[in-house]
Amino acid sequence: MQNENPEQDDGDVEIDVDQWLFAIMAMTRNEESKEELIRKISSKTGQSPEKVEKIIVALLQVLAEHSRTNLN
Repeated sequence: MQNENPEQDDGDVEIDVDQWLFAIMAMTRNEESKEELIRKISSKTGQSPEKVEKIIVALLQVLAEHSRTNLN
């Protein structure tokens, strides 16, 4: 899920949408693990937990939409 060679980051990176979708879904599978993920992201980014939760929800929606379009 991470760029193999960060020195050669050309900005045109493709991700495996399904892999990311399933990974984030797994990290948010229950309220306890979701709260832990939000807490960690919030502390590392300085964003409020509420904002982090909104970002995660939006990210899941975008990944799910892209995943569905990949099936066609």
